[in-house]
Amino acid sequence: MIAQNMTIFFWGVCLLTSGWATYSEASVPENLDKSIDELKAYYIKDDHEIHNAHPVFLRVLKDLKVNLEEPEQNLLMSIIMDTYSRIFTRMENDSLDEATKERIAHVQEHLKKLRENYFPGKSAELKTYAETLWAIKEDDPLIQRKALFELKRVYREATLLKNLKNKERRRRQAKNTKNLKS
Repeated sequence: MIAQNMTIFFWGVCLLTSGWATYSEASVPENLDKSIDELKAYYIKDDHEIHNAHPVFLRVLKDLKVNLEEPEQNLLMSIIMDTYSRIFTRMENDSLDEATKERIAHVQEHLKKLRENYFPGKSAELKTYAETLWAIKEDDPLIQRKALFELKRVYREATLLKNLKNKERRRRQAKNTKNLKS
């Protein structure tokens, strides 16, 4: 079962990598491309479940480009890169084949460099906050009472952020209008 899940996750990275090459100016370095192909040959053997119309990351990537602004895209891509890192670490730990471990480590190194160079920031910290919030037990009466107690302050903070975002948007629009008239 673990090997099957790892195969599905690995296929996701392959599709993600090929998606980047197809839909952008970026390309996969030749040595990385070779390592990925060798790992695909090792892990994917006529696995029909891979093609079950339930991609791991591709649906998120599609939404990422359409629905999110650049800072949000960068954060989400950083989280995706982190997820791949965890997947490949698990695959590397589970593998008994040394050549496969080396290929996985090679892919990991490329993903690490990509994440550091193009998606830096506080994504790990933000991900921790998100996981903490997702772990909240909505059916716990104490949590419900605390949430109610904190609601006005949270609402005010959200409103302040919304207003700040609207002011920045208006400023950009005014600047663009001014530049068009010039």
